[in-house]
Amino acid sequence: MFNFRLFFLILIITLSPNLYSSDILDIYNRAIKYNNDLRIISNDNQISEEIYNQTSSSLFPDIGISATTKENYTNKYTGTGIIKDYTTESASLTITQPILRIYFFDELNKAEASLNKSKIKINSYKKDLIIKSAELYFSLINSNNSYKADVIKTSMMALTYQNAKKLFSNGYITDIELNKHKNNLDVANIESDMSLNSLELAKQDIYIFTGREVLDIHDLKPIMDIHFTSYNSDSLISSSMKSLDAIKLALLDVDISKHEMNSNKSQHYPTVDLIATYDYSDTAGGSRFGDVTRESNTIGLTVNFPIYQGGYQSSKVKESSYKYENAKISLDQLRRTIKKDIIDKVNSHNLLSKLIIVNKDRYENSNLDYLAIENGFQSGLYTDVALKQAEYNLVASKNELVSNTLKYLLNDLELKKYSSALSVQNIRDINNMLVW
Repeated sequence: MFNFRLFFLILIITLSPNLYSSDILDIYNRAIKYNNDLRIISNDNQISEEIYNQTSSSLFPDIGISATTKENYTNKYTGTGIIKDYTTESASLTITQPILRIYFFDELNKAEASLNKSKIKINSYKKDLIIKSAELYFSLINSNNSYKADVIKTSMMALTYQNAKKLFSNGYITDIELNKHKNNLDVANIESDMSLNSLELAKQDIYIFTGREVLDIHDLKPIMDIHFTSYNSDSLISSSMKSLDAIKLALLDVDISKHEMNSNKSQHYPTVDLIATYDYSDTAGGSRFGDVTRESNTIGLTVNFPIYQGGYQSSKVKESSYKYENAKISLDQLRRTIKKDIIDKVNSHNLLSKLIIVNKDRYENSNLDYLAIENGFQSGLYTDVALKQAEYNLVASKNELVSNTLKYLLNDLELKKYSSALSVQNIRDINNMLVW
């Protein structure tokens, strides 16, 4: 018999290209192709390449050709002699070859540093995409689990309220107690709606990040053997100060501002150009001296001495020196911030590993409680409310374990970035921990 459900599901997926099931690797691969920030950074790299090409070409010769043709019409009213109309055709070729531009090398070095900076930014952002992909998917898992827990809590509150109404009708509780249970149900419904809204926002964050919305969501296995990694703060700090992309970018900012300052200082120095020209003119048709054809060649040096610019260039030098100083200050501040962040993340990493062990024990105990109450409910020893409460406690303990495990995994990815060990393989490993 034909499976209409399967056909309908395939039809929905086929007709809805913006919806898809995914794991972390899917999100990362799609972000590599469609993330707008990465596309902008890639375009910035192309801009840097063009700026470098423009700068390097400024020492090439400048060649220009101009040609004109003129016709002279003369109207004579008095006087002797004959003046006829005539035409003039002329052409000129000018070649200017820069010889001395002291600022050129600083401008070229600045353009090269900017180009290197743009390339590092692309590689750095791709690493950030690994962490961001995991962060967004972890947020999606937590939001989905939170919504499921709130649905169970709402169901428990509904059962409690229904039982309270029966007790109230039999005179066992007051209307105050009944209203209290009704209020708890109303609050649970609102919390469930808020969780659903948070889940939708988490999906939209992925849509912004990748350009597609998520249809299906994985979860993390609550019980698994995680290999807890140990990190040394001093070692991480030492290695990150040399290899971290953020440090490399800050160092390039220092180089760029330094070259800009030197370039502005060099604007005070003279420039030398070699100039060669070729001129041709042909006058015919009745000029005073008859037909005339002329050719001339010129070659020479032009030396320009900047003397006074109203203080403009001196101000540019001061401006660039302040930028250079700020770049060095920013580099120093970045190093301090990185040191603090590494220490904080290593400490959090160690604390989360201990917390996961505690959460596992709590989850296993909640699971045993739930199984015992479920068996007792079948025997009539426990009420449906007690069973729902046990189910909620089990889900809540499971969500806490999953949430802290995800925090640990995200923290581990960030530390791997500092140690230059971050790669796509890391999110492949996390994918193996996911379940439907």
